[in-house]
Amino acid sequence: MTERISVNSASKLSEAIHKLTQLYRDKKFVVVSMREGKDRTLDQNALWWAMYQRIAQMTQMGDIEDVRRWCKLHLGVPIMRKADVDFFNAWNRSFLHLTYEEKLHLMGPCNLFGPDGFPVTRLFNRAQGIAYTDQIVAEFSAKGVVFSDLLGENAA
Repeated sequence: MTERISVNSASKLSEAIHKLTQLYRDKKFVVVSMREGKDRTLDQNALWWAMYQRIAQMTQMGDIEDVRRWCKLHLGVPIMRKADVDFFNAWNRSFLHLTYEEKLHLMGPCNLFGPDGFPVTRLFNRAQGIAYTDQIVAEFSAKGVVFSDLLGENAA
């Protein structure tokens, strides 16, 4: 069983402590991982999908899934490699020897990682998600893709 909880209030802290205490009582062994920062938002997910769709419509990159794979590999992986030494080391150990085509394939639906592909964007915190959004805009605006109608003050 894996459970994740974001603590952002006194009541959430109390809930987390209660769940941890209960799990320890029941199982006697518990692994806890903590980090500071906010999680990415559901709004970010929706924005990214709209951006992938726009890129697919306005470029010759292929369908939405092709664009998503490209963005995860070229923009998301560098963000995570820079931000997380464990990700950096695991990427180098597991992926550096693969061909470009193999890496790109693993970013999308595949037997090894399931329907979402290799986890990149789902590992982002909110700030990393904003950086990813900004990099997508910078990369594809330069290629003529228009995002102004998708982006608002609270888009990222």
